[in-house]
Amino acid sequence: MYVSRLAFCSLIVALAPPALAQDVHILSGQTVEYDTDRGAITVDSLVIDAGATLRVVGADRFRLLARRGVLINGTLDVSGFDADDVGTLNTGHIPEFGAAGGPGGGSGGSASVKTHTSTPQGAPGIGIGSIFFRQGGEGGESGFQFIVNQADERRGAGGGGGVFAADQPVNVMDLSAPENLGLVAHPGMNGSDQAIGAVTGNLIPQGGAIGEAVFTDMIADNDFYGRKVVGGAIVVGELNFPQSGSGGGGGGDAIPSATFPSLPFFPSSDEKGAGGGGGGGLGILIAPYIGVGPSGRIQADGGDGAAGENTIFFDRVGGGSGGGSGGSIVLQARTIDLSQASDGALSALGGRGGEGRHNTFGAVGAGGNGGPGLIQIHVPNAATDIHLAPGVGLEDVSYPQAHGLLPQPGL
Repeated sequence: MYVSRLAFCSLIVALAPPALAQDVHILSGQTVEYDTDRGAITVDSLVIDAGATLRVVGADRFRLLARRGVLINGTLDVSGFDADDVGTLNTGHIPEFGAAGGPGGGSGGSASVKTHTSTPQGAPGIGIGSIFFRQGGEGGESGFQFIVNQADERRGAGGGGGVFAADQPVNVMDLSAPENLGLVAHPGMNGSDQAIGAVTGNLIPQGGAIGEAVFTDMIADNDFYGRKVVGGAIVVGELNFPQSGSGGGGGGDAIPSATFPSLPFFPSSDEKGAGGGGGGGLGILIAPYIGVGPSGRIQADGGDGAAGENTIFFDRVGGGSGGGSGGSIVLQARTIDLSQASDGALSALGGRGGEGRHNTFGAVGAGGNGGPGLIQIHVPNAATDIHLAPGVGLEDVSYPQAHGLLPQPGL
């Protein structure tokens, strides 16, 4: 059963005075959507049953204060949205828009954005902070070449993946290994080695670069917001405020022309790149007690990139788009019980880049994967107030591994 955002008003009075706060219970089988445009939420308690989902959308971060506690046996989802594969033909004058980010997250870059001439490059994804914008994954360069019946020779380049936290590879010897998906940001793949780049004028359209870095002081131990006890000393995080993820770059177009821009412009001629995946959102939960059950999940993943336009079957001549980066999960409580949580119950992974040549991930013209986000757990004492099953560490229940931090005023 799906419960609309209007029906959700009967479950949560988002803007009500604290005296009107109530217990909120989302039952198994329900999917409830909440738009952060309605504001932050104050409740007595929040329970999400197994098989139930609270899906959060909106331009602002998601912040929930529960006076008694939060128990998640279902799914709380603040992830970015997946981009759509290009499914139309002969519409080079109609843009392919990037996917929306999660709450507060940056959107993916659009592709084929010019409507009266060919587009030289996919648009970059967007990263959103409280006081500034940063660039997400860069757009892939469009390719042009006129060889009769050889669409493969004008293939555009892929968009780059969005970035938030630093890369955290499981396999350091092969950054493209499957086990690194979502934990390492990748640039987009170059286009055809016979195509000319519409921006550079050089052979081989260039894949989009990964997004702009958030952590820049070259100190890995302070890549968070707030305060952390390390070896008896308090380390202050580099971030000045909690942030969300950034979107992936749009794919480059494939342009059947011996020159750029092609004159005259025929809207039916260019094969379009795909719009980028949305960046993961920012979800903040504050309560005396927060528990995650065996089937519970809190997700702030980046959205997947998409594949570009075809000319025949699934040749994907238009460039694939980049995946969005993971977003941010912030939990603050006196006790956080993860003793029953499953592997990866807390997730802020980057999205997968879109397919390239012959509908294949990582091939010529494919989009780059998004990088990881950030997971923060704020408790008085990380050694005693984060409950885990015997033999299980934070690295098992959180992807990427969560930081255990001190309580932070003003969240």
